Amino acid sequence: MDIFNARLAEVTNSGEYFVGFNETLKAMRKGMAKLVIIADDTNVGMKADIEKQAKSKMVQVLVFAGSMQELGYACGKSFTVSCMTITDPMAAGIICSLVDGC
Repeated sequence: MDIFNARLAEVTNSGEYFVGFNETLKAMRKGMAKLVIIADDTNVGMKADIEKQAKSKMVQVLVFAGSMQELGYACGKSFTVSCMTITDPMAAGIICSLVDGC
């Protein structure tokens, strides 16, 4: 998890990401999303909406093995983050390479 968080911090420093449910859906609708990360404790309905949209846009989805608070912390935010979108293809590939099944 420490390596994953370090790589995620690099992505957030690059600025090529969005956080939050609405921003994630918007990025997918615009075709900007390359990878979506959802916190494990995100509301089931929200997860379903994101996964459905991601499937229709052929965007990879990764469930973060931690809470919304932990995902927020990993993103360098002082608030909870239910989901985030990475828009840089290379950064998305690096994150996916750290996780099985992505």
